[in-house]
Amino acid sequence: MARLRTEELIVHGIQVDSREEYNVAKALDEIGLEYAYQKYLGASEERGTFIIDFLVYTVPKPTPLLVHGEYWHTGKYAAETALKEAMINARMRGVWRDIVVIWENECQSVDDAMVALQKKL
Repeated sequence: MARLRTEELIVHGIQVDSREEYNVAKALDEIGLEYAYQKYLGASEERGTFIIDFLVYTVPKPTPLLVHGEYWHTGKYAAETALKEAMINARMRGVWRDIVVIWENECQSVDDAMVALQKKL
């Protein structure tokens, strides 16, 4: 079977940003958890809007789930990432659980993603 290119990978009608996000989506489907993909927190054109990779409909509160790559969320980007996560947690405190992060090395395959999800959710 030919390996699909990232631009051919679709989740809930939306082209994925990465193969890792696709793996997480497939793992959520396998586990049977419902979720929104690329959930906007705020209006899409409004300053201060955040895009949550996945909002997983866990009980008693939904869980915002982010898939982080090492390059964009460590090193010089780490402080910005931490600030955004803190802002989202503060804004949604009491409505959502705190953010859960799955790192790219934890979701290189659907099976890897399932293991990470079962540990973290």
